[in-house]
Amino acid sequence: METLEMENKGKHWVEKLFSPHFSAQDFFSQAYQPESLMFEKLALARAKRVEEIYNRAIKNFQEEKRLKRKECFSKLVVREYEPNIVGAKINISKKETEGDSACCGAGNLDVGTEESLKKTEGHCIWNAKELADLRQEMHKNHVEGVSLKLQLSTLNAELVELKAKCKKIQVDFENAEQELLNSKKEVRCKNTQLQQIQKDSLKKDFELQALKQHLHEKSANIRSLNEELLQARKEIQSLDLKNKDLQQEVKKLKQQHDLGNKACIEKVKLHYDLKIRNIQKELEDVKSELSDEKLLHAKNVKALEILRKHFSAQPLSNIFDNLRVDFL
Repeated sequence: METLEMENKGKHWVEKLFSPHFSAQDFFSQAYQPESLMFEKLALARAKRVEEIYNRAIKNFQEEKRLKRKECFSKLVVREYEPNIVGAKINISKKETEGDSACCGAGNLDVGTEESLKKTEGHCIWNAKELADLRQEMHKNHVEGVSLKLQLSTLNAELVELKAKCKKIQVDFENAEQELLNSKKEVRCKNTQLQQIQKDSLKKDFELQALKQHLHEKSANIRSLNEELLQARKEIQSLDLKNKDLQQEVKKLKQQHDLGNKACIEKVKLHYDLKIRNIQKELEDVKSELSDEKLLHAKNVKALEILRKHFSAQPLSNIFDNLRVDFL
């Protein structure tokens, strides 16, 4: 059973659908004999008995089925966009059952002829089930190809969207860097202003010292001015301390901001790199599946073309001989 399963897995879907009852070695060795001598005698005897029925039915049958066969083949060519495959199966079991029915007597002759006429009312070689299976298989391959194309288009669209998002993130990052540079410039301007204030305070100290030297008589006013100056100095010192604290806070905030920006940028880059890799991997998988489907489709078309050429090369008389054997 395992060997049979392995062989079935390795077979082409045409061989699975239309499994032959004999191989090429049977033709070369001439070991395959579809009919025995006794069966031929019985078939000839039965042919004489049903000759009248066959002659009456074959005229209408040939005229009607010739037109139906042409219409069927033209419809298959138009619908499927591929050459129609003409395949033939030699059904040994059916012949054996026909031989058994012939041995039973003439009572079953009418039933056998009606069944044989009903069997040939479909296609001349293909039956409705085989054509339905073939169309279903071809439609399945076509649907799978269309679905893969749709998946490829959606993945391409998602890739374009991700690229647009990456560009937007880069623009936002550049804007943040520009804002950071502007804030650095503002801090530098404030530092220069602070230095200028310190210089001004030193100048005022020198002026006050000069006023002390020049205004000994106005000691009361000088004391009040000294108190005011001391208060101003305290305020300046407190402002200096506050300014230093602010500078330290600004540095800390700047460092935190830089670290936060770097961490966010790294997270975003890793996130979108992972997404892009996943999408690229899925795209590669879809491309490989699409190429496999194309190769399989090419093999199917080649196999169908070989079958069509094989059976189109056979003369029409052989086909009617096969039909006559089916009736018999």
